[in-house]
Parts: sequence; structure tokens; C-alpha cells
Amino acid sequence: MKKPKSVYFIPIMILLILLILFGRTFGVLFIAANIVFTFLITFLLKSYKKTMKRPRLYIGRSLIVVYGLFLLSFIAVESYLIVESEKSKVIDASEVDVMIILGAGLKGETPSKTLVSRLEAGKAVLDGNKELPVVVSGGQGEGEAIPEAEAMGRYLMENGISGDRIIYEKTSTTTYENLRNSMEVLRQQEMENPKVLIVTSDYHLVRAEMIAAELGIDTVGHSGISPFVVRVNYFIREYFAIGKMMLDKVLTT
Repeated sequence: MKKPKSVYFIPIMILLILLILFGRTFGVLFIAANIVFTFLITFLLKSYKKTMKRPRLYIGRSLIVVYGLFLLSFIAVESYLIVESEKSKVIDASEVDVMIILGAGLKGETPSKTLVSRLEAGKAVLDGNKELPVVVSGGQGEGEAIPEAEAMGRYLMENGISGDRIIYEKTSTTTYENLRNSMEVLRQQEMENPKVLIVTSDYHLVRAEMIAAELGIDTVGHSGISPFVVRVNYFIREYFAIGKMMLDKVLTT
């Protein structure tokens, strides 16, 4: 009986190290799924060579086609996400009427690193556009002591943004609700059909703009820079989130 080749152990060891370092994140699970899929294809093709059973060949080749199409779509989507996020980092806010900063989680009352990156990106624009109002949008989730919007407003005021420029939306729990509820708050403020600057994370920008388009909101996107590990993990996640969003749209039309 042949001993397993060491080449099979290398990706498994890499995967184990990633699991120890980062846990079961989207990025690690994505790598694991690719390893399993590659091993499955290799097994089927090698099995065919030994047994000459054609169904294994057909299944193996079919999986190669499916996997190839998946990789092409993944590269295309990820490239688009990266290009759009980079373009959004430099914007002209002189033509927008209002900014909406999307919430991203608290630890008790403290904004998460992801949320801080969004707030800092928004603050930089607000500092250069002194008359621009801002909606801070986010409700209170599990493990959060206060609504995200309250913590966001507090952060902006502590960093030099006047409180009379800040509008609060404290009920939303999803991106869809962030934008829908924020627009309702703006209508209550007698701002009808404003041009909106959406501020969110680099990885999240495209999906936020897609949701805004569904809601009929005239938008410009601006993104903060996420921490490297967060960025890699969530850029991968966004591929599947956008895919689900597009599938849901097809199924409901």
C-alpha cells in the first residue's frame, strides 16, 4: 500500500494553521472549500484512470467546468469590488445634499474598528464640507449597550463635528433598513429626493450602492479603509452576498 504523498498534507497543514490563527472566518472556509473541491476533482480523475469507469470521468470534467466558471466569476466580481472601492476613496462632495454613514457594530458602547474606519472616512469629508448634514444610521444589536447611531453621533462630536449637523436613525439592523429608514428620517426633515453620499466600508460599498439603486436613491459612494484581515475576509464574503442578492431579485421578478 502506497503511503500518501506529502503534497496532500501541505494544504491541510496550511488550513489547520489558518483555523488556529483566525478561526472559522469566511476567508478560511473559502480556502477549505477550494481545497476540498480540488481534491475531489483530482480523486475522480485518478480513479477513472485506475478503473476506466466513464461516469467518474464525466463527473470530474463537469466539476472542472463548474469550478472554472466559479473562479472566473469570483475574479470578475472581486476585481469590480476592489476597483469601485479604490475609486470611491477620492470624491467631490460639493454636489451632494446629505451624507449617510452606515453602522457596523459596537462593543458595548464603543464603535468597532470597522465602524471607526467608516466614521473617520465620513469625518474627513464633513471637515471639508462644513454645511453638509450627516445621518448616522444603526439600531441596537446583540451585545450592544446603546444604538449604533448614538455611539456614532457621540464619536463625531468628540472629534469636532457639530451636533446640529447630525441626524439620528436608531432602528435599522440591515443595510436595506439603514438606507430605507434614513430616507424616511430625511423626508421628516423635509429633504425630498436628496443626492446622498453613502459612507461605508470598502468591501461593502458596491452592495450598499446596489441596494440604494433598488430604493431609487440618487447616490455617490465613499468608503473607509478596513483593517487588512477584515478586508480580505469580507471581500470574499461580499461575492456570495451579492450573488444571493441577485438570485433573490431574479426569483422575485
